[in-house]
Amino acid sequence: MADLQTPLVRRKRKKVLVDYLVQFRWILVIFVVLPFSALIYLNIYLGDMWSAMKSEKRRQKEHEENVDKVVKRLKQRNPKKDGLVCTARKPWIAVGMRNVDYKRARHFEVDLSSFRNILEIDKERMIAKVEPLVNMGQITRATCPMNLTLAVVAELDGLTVGGLINGYGIEGSSHIYGLFSDTVVAMEVVLADGRVVRATKDNEYSDLFYGMPWSQGTLGFLVSAEIKLIPTKYMRAWG
Repeated sequence: MADLQTPLVRRKRKKVLVDYLVQFRWILVIFVVLPFSALIYLNIYLGDMWSAMKSEKRRQKEHEENVDKVVKRLKQRNPKKDGLVCTARKPWIAVGMRNVDYKRARHFEVDLSSFRNILEIDKERMIAKVEPLVNMGQITRATCPMNLTLAVVAELDGLTVGGLINGYGIEGSSHIYGLFSDTVVAMEVVLADGRVVRATKDNEYSDLFYGMPWSQGTLGFLVSAEIKLIPTKYMRAWG
């Protein structure tokens, strides 16, 4: 009969490879993940800086050329063979962790990676015309010297205009100005048949204008958006 005074201790199982990987995961994080992440963000930042150095005329010309490429790509699609249309953006590049099933199955990719330019900032109309992969950091750096800002500025610099419009773009000032999509005045969209349309709340494509937000890109490819700007309020920081 076992001694009741002796505590029962479960024998430790023998460690396997997974245990060591978990225990020493900090080595992988510090020496692999962090440097790799820094290189990715440096590459993105340099790309943003290069975009800002281009003239407005050059950016507009590149935009028109890139839209033509999207149109030609869509016209190459065979609906019976090529599957669903989607962007060529890889899940690991996106800010979110969502990895949709249709990108694992048969699909027809359209590359939008070149759409990352601020096309125009109209100080008179208080409008910023930007491409879908322009992020919050780019817009902030461009508008702040002009004492302007977006009405709804998402807190993460890496969030893109396309993601905030097609998804659920919200921020602290949304209780005043609404969702990010509520500050958009016009959208340039490439439809599945290759047509390029400009949708506003009061033109013939008004249904598309109201349908694009939250659509997750299912109604067409957003290739540019015109967004409201507001004056930046003066703030004094007390020491």
